[in-house]
Amino acid sequence: MWLQSYSPVLDSVMLSAAVALLPIALMFILLGGFRKPASLSSFVGLSSALVFAVTIWHMPLHLAVASTLMGMAVAVMPLLWTLVNAVWLVNLLMDSGHFSVIKESIGYITRDRRMQTLLIGYGFIGLLEGLVAIGSPVAIGTPMLVGFGFPPFTAAIVALLAFSHPGVWGPMGLPIIVLHSVTTGLDLDLLGAMIGRQVPFYTLVTAPAVVIAVSGWRGFKEVWQITLATGFAFAVGTFVASNYLTLYAAGIVGALAGMLTTVVVLSRWRPRTAWYFPGERVPEEALHSGVRLSWRQIVQAWSPIGLLIVVMGLVNATPLREGLASLSTFSVDWPGLHNFVWKTTPIVAEPGPYAAVYSYPVLVVPGTLALITGLLSVAVLRIPPARAIRVYVNTIRQLSSAIKTTLNILGLGYLMNYSGLSLTIGIAFSASGFWFPLAAVFLGLLGNAVAGTNTASNALFGNLVAVASSQAAVPDVFGAASLAAGGSMGKAIAPQSLALATGAGALRHSVY
Repeated sequence: MWLQSYSPVLDSVMLSAAVALLPIALMFILLGGFRKPASLSSFVGLSSALVFAVTIWHMPLHLAVASTLMGMAVAVMPLLWTLVNAVWLVNLLMDSGHFSVIKESIGYITRDRRMQTLLIGYGFIGLLEGLVAIGSPVAIGTPMLVGFGFPPFTAAIVALLAFSHPGVWGPMGLPIIVLHSVTTGLDLDLLGAMIGRQVPFYTLVTAPAVVIAVSGWRGFKEVWQITLATGFAFAVGTFVASNYLTLYAAGIVGALAGMLTTVVVLSRWRPRTAWYFPGERVPEEALHSGVRLSWRQIVQAWSPIGLLIVVMGLVNATPLREGLASLSTFSVDWPGLHNFVWKTTPIVAEPGPYAAVYSYPVLVVPGTLALITGLLSVAVLRIPPARAIRVYVNTIRQLSSAIKTTLNILGLGYLMNYSGLSLTIGIAFSASGFWFPLAAVFLGLLGNAVAGTNTASNALFGNLVAVASSQAAVPDVFGAASLAAGGSMGKAIAPQSLALATGAGALRHSVY
């Protein structure tokens, strides 16, 4: 048994919290200030936290190593499992050429740049964020907008704004799963529902923001009705999905609702005049290849996305989930860690063991559902199995840096939790009292702005905010949801996002 300590530096919580923040600060400085790779920056942060935990917080080395390894195990399943299979699904579309059909089919609907902003920038990029995330919406959406005739700078701004608000959901709820995994005692469905009551307000505001970024206030005034209708549909879709269906599909449902609303309204109403960029002449050929697509081609290209929604709906919104979960759930008391670490006051009223149970229902985690959808898509798209396997291997190679970073980040998060570093910060952070929910939003914004993803921000600060919430007499689920909501606001200004958007716009526009 090892008792956690929350004020090891000169018996001061504030000084101890300042020291506990150093590994995170070091990682952020390397990442944002010196522009070091995320994998290297996160490894340095993890290494420094390991040193602090052992030498200052006096955590036994074997416990420190065990907690780090458990965090890395969580990174593998369900996080990296979800990430790889979700990206593989999109890569299948791109490798088979069906992604270009999706792009062309959107181009047939409207030539007005404001409407294309809503369909591609706001809706489709939001859909990509719900399917894959990790920068893919910006990397794909920016050149796609440039291909339709958007200036590279404008395309980058639209993509950055559009993928920020659904970033709280990520690919099939991944950031929320991470947030839940690093906290204790929170109900996953309740956490998703609470986030679904906060983020829709930001979602609604983003719709006019992207249109104004493209056409200015004067251009927005001519289409404000359809813009607000699209934003409202997106916001309501995420609210309904997260509160009454499943949080895993909230971003996808919201994006599809927004896109469908735009298409339906455009079928009955058109702007008085089509809006183009100043000095722009847009021939029909610039909007698509000139080859009329058949309905069969369009339906086939969009079928993997439809299959994903159907598979997720069947599993998560029916009794099938409970049956599959009972058959496939495995639980392991993490060796050398479970109940060996004890929390103490003021975190708990009386000292008690800190459980370390690794448990996941393999058949219902989002990654498995994405894999099933991918296998069905291979048949629907008539992709040779050998080609699909090659794409899967290339996907793993493509994500090698993200895999290393995720392992380090989750290892760091679990190490900070079990060593008491994050709890020390949480105690100091709770001093904000009445203003704590606002402080949690700001912390999420700051964390995502520097770390670049909601997933990383939630992994680092999730347990901290949950603990600080209880210390500040704020419901822990509300504090954690505020952290996640704030994180989505910082996504657009993260250095990695900015570099990705500018690079995609400048280097890829000739391809499209």
